[in-house]
Amino acid sequence: PSDLTAEERQELENIRRRKQELLADIQRLKEEIAEVANEIENLGSTEERKNMQRNKQVAMGRKKFNMDPKKGIQFLIENDLLKDTCEDI
Repeated sequence: PSDLTAEERQELENIRRRKQELLADIQRLKEEIAEVANEIENLGSTEERKNMQRNKQVAMGRKKFNMDPKKGIQFLIENDLLKDTCEDI
């Protein structure tokens, strides 16, 4: 605007520059938040896959145990689902 003094124009320019810096910072933070949210989501699904795999192995061990207890216990021990101790067995 032409009705501003040189000092006011300079101040306006400083404000506009600072606004652009802040907008860039906000955009960078949004991207970082999205990245972290994605990592958190992936951690959850990794944990779910581990649990599903473990549950499948337990079910397989149970099935083997019902068919032949010695083989079932051996399977569970080999897959770290059961310790080779009296308490666990």
